[in-house]
Amino acid sequence: MEERKKSKIRKVSKAVCVIGTIVLSCLLVLSAYSGHIDPHRSSLFAFITLTFPFVLGVTLAVALLWFIALRWRVALIPLAAIAVSWPTVRVVSPLHISQHKITAKEDSTKFTVLSYNVMNFEKNGAKNHFEGAKTLKYILDSDADIVMLQEGSLSIDINNLPLLKPYMNLFKKRYPYRSHGYHDQVILSKHPYTIVEDSTIKEGFASPDQPLSMYHFYARAYDVLVPGHTVRFINLHLSSMMLTKEDVKAYVDITNLNDQPSRRELSTMRHSVAIKLSQAFKKHATEAHIIRQIIDQSNENVIVCGDFNEVPCSYTYRTIRGDDMRDAYADCAFGPVNTFRDNRFYFKIDHILYRGDMKAVRCKVDKEGDSDHYPQIATFVWKH
Repeated sequence: MEERKKSKIRKVSKAVCVIGTIVLSCLLVLSAYSGHIDPHRSSLFAFITLTFPFVLGVTLAVALLWFIALRWRVALIPLAAIAVSWPTVRVVSPLHISQHKITAKEDSTKFTVLSYNVMNFEKNGAKNHFEGAKTLKYILDSDADIVMLQEGSLSIDINNLPLLKPYMNLFKKRYPYRSHGYHDQVILSKHPYTIVEDSTIKEGFASPDQPLSMYHFYARAYDVLVPGHTVRFINLHLSSMMLTKEDVKAYVDITNLNDQPSRRELSTMRHSVAIKLSQAFKKHATEAHIIRQIIDQSNENVIVCGDFNEVPCSYTYRTIRGDDMRDAYADCAFGPVNTFRDNRFYFKIDHILYRGDMKAVRCKVDKEGDSDHYPQIATFVWKH
C-alpha cells in the first residue's frame, strides 16, 4: 500500500514537471516573438519581451536537468523551443567565439564607432558635478573614429561643461569635427560631416505630449565622409521610461530578496510603474516609426546607434532594424550583456545597427565610465 502511494506521488510529480516544462517552453517562444506586436494594440506583450533572457536561462537549465535525469524525450521539448526561438536567441546572446582577422587592405579603411549615453558626463551616483572623469578618459582612450553621445549636454553648450574644460584641448586635437550639442546629441568625429536637416525628425519633438524634458526623444542625422564612402549616422535617444524616484525605489524594494514587499509597494508597482512603462512602450513605437522613415529615405550606407531604451527583441528594436539592417553586437560578439546598470534594471537597451557595403567585425560593451550606461564600440570594414 505504501509502495503504491509513493509510486503515485512519483508519477504525479513527473507529470507536473513535464507540464511545467511545456509551459516554460511555450513562454520562451512567446517572449521571443512578442516583439512583433505593436504596444498600441497591447502593451502586455512588451512586458513579456523583457523576460526573454531570464526565461531562456531557465529553459536551458531545465533542458540540462532532464538530460542528467536521462529523460531524453522530455529534454527535447525545451530544446525545440530554443530552436524555434533561435532568431531572437542569436541577437540576445550571440555565440561568436573567434574574431574576424582584419586584413592589411581592410585595416587601411576600417573605422570604429563608439555609442555612449554619458549621463551629462556625470558620475553615476555622484554628489556633485565635478566628481569623477572616467567617462571622458574612456572616450579619449577608445580613440574611436566617430563618437556618438547621448545625454551629452542637456542644458548648456558642451564646451561650457565644467568637467570637460580641462580635456577640451585633447578633444579638439583628437576630433576636429564635432558638435556643441543638439539638446543631448553630440558627435565627435575624425572625419568631416554635414548635418542632415530633416523635418521628419523634428516632428518627433513637436508633439504636445512630448515636452523637452528629462523624458525626451531626440535624434540627429549626419552624413560622415568616412574615407572613400559617405555613411549616414543616425544618433538617437528614445524617450526615457518616465519613472520617478519613488517608482524606482518601489521596484528596488520589491526585488530585494531579503525583504517581503508590502501591499503599498506592490500597489505602486501595479498602478504606477506598470502604467508608466506601458505608456513608454507606446511612445517608443511611435518614435521608432519616425526613425524608420529616415532610414527608408537614406542611401545604402546607414548606421543607427544610441539609447533605444528597449531590449533587442522589442517591437521598437524590430521596427527600427526592419528587414534590411544588421546588429553589430549580434554579428560578432559573444554572450548576453547589459548596457544599463542602475537600480537593478539590467537590460541591453543601447544598440548599433547598420546596413550597406560595410560589415561589423568587432563589437563589445565595455564596463567602463561613470555613467549609468555602458559604452558600446564597434569596428567596421568594407566588403569591397
